[in-house]
Amino acid sequence: MRKRGESGVKLRHLLKEKLSRAEIEALAKRVGDAQLLVAPKRRAEAEGLSGGKLLDWLAADGGNLRRPIVIVDGKVTLGFNAAAQAELEERV
Repeated sequence: MRKRGESGVKLRHLLKEKLSRAEIEALAKRVGDAQLLVAPKRRAEAEGLSGGKLLDWLAADGGNLRRPIVIVDGKVTLGFNAAAQAELEERV
């Protein structure tokens, strides 16, 4: 497993360095739907939002995003649940 600071690993604290709307839009295309990027605890707040409004809402606060977002070999893993963790460990 790669450790913090090794080449090829980029860490970004999403609460301090928010993703731009364009970055979120590109990420949403990779995962298939912007709704998948919504943090589980914020889903109620995001109800009724879609399209550009949802992207703007996600970009407004890094806490709105499901974290961590890990990209390995072009494949995106969102959040830390048992399935995501197992999938990530297989790829790293």
